[in-house]
Amino acid sequence: MEKSKRNISIDVLKCIGMLLIILAHCNPPTFLNEIRNFDVVLLVILSGTVAVKSYERSENGFKYIVKRLIRLVIPTYIFLTFLFILEKIVCIFYPVFPMDENTILSSYTLTNGIGYVWIIRIYILCAISVFILMHIKKYKKIIVIALFIIYEILYYTIGNANLFLQYEIYYIIPFGFLCIYIGMKLNEWNNKKIIVAVAICLLIFALLFTCFYITKGEFVKISDYKYPPRMYYLSYGIGISLILYYLFERKNLFNIKEKLNNKLITFIGRHTMWIYLWQIFYLNTFAFVKCEVKWYIKFTYLVVMSVLTTYAQSKIVEKLNIKNKNVKAIFDS
Repeated sequence: MEKSKRNISIDVLKCIGMLLIILAHCNPPTFLNEIRNFDVVLLVILSGTVAVKSYERSENGFKYIVKRLIRLVIPTYIFLTFLFILEKIVCIFYPVFPMDENTILSSYTLTNGIGYVWIIRIYILCAISVFILMHIKKYKKIIVIALFIIYEILYYTIGNANLFLQYEIYYIIPFGFLCIYIGMKLNEWNNKKIIVAVAICLLIFALLFTCFYITKGEFVKISDYKYPPRMYYLSYGIGISLILYYLFERKNLFNIKEKLNNKLITFIGRHTMWIYLWQIFYLNTFAFVKCEVKWYIKFTYLVVMSVLTTYAQSKIVEKLNIKNKNVKAIFDS
């Protein structure tokens, strides 16, 4: 997509979401870590926002799913294979990475494993939910709300009863249906509806925050309700995400569309997938060198190195002059 056709405010918001996710992996101070707990929700909502046009460009729903799988699964598998082979080689000379078969296998299944690839599974579930939501013509909002209520009841009554509930149902409903639905509706909502949605979400969050404090006698972390995502975490995440969308997209805060319409923001917005994957690689280098650094130094290192590596990769792909669109998409996401 050409720069002129890209929505710079969406790219800026994607940059914010990606940078905050990387920040989470750097063990920042507790307060800062709690404040940033809207990052995944923001990225999922943005995914729903852009999914509408992407789906419409596809000839049918099946092709949309295939395209999303190509851009999600194959890059992840290529990266994981590279990472595990490299770590096996390193272990010959420097046995620091205890990668057993279960860790490797669960990484490829996008469940536990190395611990960072769960978000890829979320995006796959979101792609499936986009397909389903696009085929629901009536009562879409009622269905989404009903599914979320069922999900909350399921979790509080039977918990993680089985792996299908734990890894699929408990994520496709809050992220795939609720957040994706909101992202899809943002294309239609006027400013008033967005403000109302923000007010409702933050009111729910404030009520839950107060109730938890009264009943538990202490401040409850938002992150405690992230795995799986429940109302306390979601109300905060959706509320903050919609505020940012309103300020940057609708109000163009500080003329951000003009000031940040540059190649760096566009590049990060376009290549969030590989930037995320490469920061996993550079996170592992800390285990290799066994050094402890300040969180802000670690954050700067991860951002700079993952962006530079992704940029170098994109230039190599460009030089190879690959004609096949699907192959190009694997390294251009």
